[in-house]
Amino acid sequence: MLKAFKSNGTQADEVLGWEEIYPFLHKEDEHNHYMDVQKRAEEHLRNQGYATPDPAGLRLTEVGYKAVQELDDQDLSQSNAR
Repeated sequence: MLKAFKSNGTQADEVLGWEEIYPFLHKEDEHNHYMDVQKRAEEHLRNQGYATPDPAGLRLTEVGYKAVQELDDQDLSQSNAR
């Protein structure tokens, strides 16, 4: 999920919209309904302190931004960038 923030260049305290997140959610779990995957992703990111829910998407926290910066380019090459 952090790959979505990294590939979109999201900064701390910025919101990444659901339209940018959905392709990553779909890739993470193709067999479940997207709302279930969305809920699990929100809970996980909130529990880790990486992001907080926002009506438009997910807001990246300072902690989340630091975690995103630690992702290497190899991680991104395996993601489904836009």
